[in-house]
Amino acid sequence: MHLVALARRRAELDCSRQRAPSVEALLALVRDAAVAAPAGTWIRAFGYDESFLLEKRAPSVAELDRAAPGHPVRLLHRTGHAAVLSTRAFREVGVSVRDVVYEPATLLRKKIPSASAADLAALLAGASEKLLQAGVTCLHDPTPGQSEAEIDALERHVSDGRIRQRVVTYGAREAFPRRSGNQPRFRHAGVKIVVTEESDASSVAEDVAAADRAGAQIALHAVEGGPLVVAIDALRRLGPERVRARRHRIEHAALCPPALCREIADSGATVVTHPGFLASFGEKYASELCAQEQAWLYPLRSLRDAGVPLALASDGPIGAPEPLATIAAAVRREGRTGARLGPAEAVDAAEALRMHTLGGAIAAGQGVALGSIEPGKLADLVVLDGDPTTAPAAEIASIRVCATVVAGEVAWAG
Repeated sequence: MHLVALARRRAELDCSRQRAPSVEALLALVRDAAVAAPAGTWIRAFGYDESFLLEKRAPSVAELDRAAPGHPVRLLHRTGHAAVLSTRAFREVGVSVRDVVYEPATLLRKKIPSASAADLAALLAGASEKLLQAGVTCLHDPTPGQSEAEIDALERHVSDGRIRQRVVTYGAREAFPRRSGNQPRFRHAGVKIVVTEESDASSVAEDVAAADRAGAQIALHAVEGGPLVVAIDALRRLGPERVRARRHRIEHAALCPPALCREIADSGATVVTHPGFLASFGEKYASELCAQEQAWLYPLRSLRDAGVPLALASDGPIGAPEPLATIAAAVRREGRTGARLGPAEAVDAAEALRMHTLGGAIAAGQGVALGSIEPGKLADLVVLDGDPTTAPAAEIASIRVCATVVAGEVAWAG
């Protein structure tokens, strides 16, 4: 998950489909925010997806201009990989006007005024509290481009108690290696590399080899098809023994046919994947993918059977950050309308729970100390009011977290 992004969402305008089912409803939210905000201040909105809007399109630049004429507006897609900006926003960041900005985190980085250090610290504390309430004791943050200064700030917030989880980070190549702090609950593990359809295979392989030589654990973002082939090829050049020893990992592998499952296994990679998206966005997958492709979505059983080490995760704030929601989705594989997507790829609740606990710990090279309740391991525990391994699948996500214990201390109880 992406902790700073999750925290910042708490101070931004929520334009997800629950609040904005149409372009007009979304623009009404922007208009209301513009009326309430001081003139000239940025309106940061998030959560739209044109496929879920009544009009099946994103708001236009002109519509944002009319909704908030005195403000720069940035409207972020729910995935974080696209954004729509108002004309004033384009002018203030020095970017030419276009219908959609792709990969806005790269293009707009440091160009939009961010929250003050004090405000961000408060937002992070609130996000940490919410995660404790959800039973999260440790999180991995593989945010691309995350700088050494940003990683240092996260470690400080762990040290001062604002962030109460254990944190493992993966960031920009330039941020690794980094001087090691003395905070036992914080570890900077490696480098995040994003592979897209536009990525050059040779460049990716060079980046992977350089990060590996530097001693980094590599987290390769690869969602489907071509990017997965490029990521697998880059890892294959290192050799499976080295990949396994370093715990190099592929993030997502969201649309992964059986042949690629076997190739991932042969490469030695671990996969960190997000079946919670099936519950959140299942109808989108059902409308856009054929039956065969639906069977390849988040193929937990096929990856497991091929021998791939698996960890489940939320990709928050893109996905719901509650682990029980992810575990339930791995079992049910149902969208909001109740249609099942690739039911043959479901796993049982005990296995999903193990993938989200011990699987997650192993994915960060921490399986000796974390991820299961055993003598000698660190006492990170969650008390639930029901047993997800015996509860009906439809009730798993509703199981209540009663208490969260980190390092033997009750960090939250409710």
